[in-house]
Amino acid sequence: MVKVPKNQAKPYSRPGLDGYYYQLPNVNDGTTILFATFTGEHGERTIGNRSRIYFIRKGKAKFEINKEITEATEEDIVVVPAFGTYNFWPIGESVDVWVVMEYLDFDKLPK
Repeated sequence: MVKVPKNQAKPYSRPGLDGYYYQLPNVNDGTTILFATFTGEHGERTIGNRSRIYFIRKGKAKFEINKEITEATEEDIVVVPAFGTYNFWPIGESVDVWVVMEYLDFDKLPK
């Protein structure tokens, strides 16, 4: 069993994002879960050898994944495939998401 209480989560903010990262180091060679509110563009990223899974908790978002565009709304799941290049934006004021991703090095997060 793995439990990560909120007091062990890493709060994180940058322009357009406020949230918490939870590290699950003993799950699938390390997994990070992000709970966040985005009020601006995510910023284009190319990910490594593990997919990223976005669950839309509240609001709507526009995703561009490998040059394909889709929209997602509450309770939709969007999967960015391994080695994919993607970006997304809230449609409206904000979008709340849960993200399951590879183990992150917090010291390398964008400021």
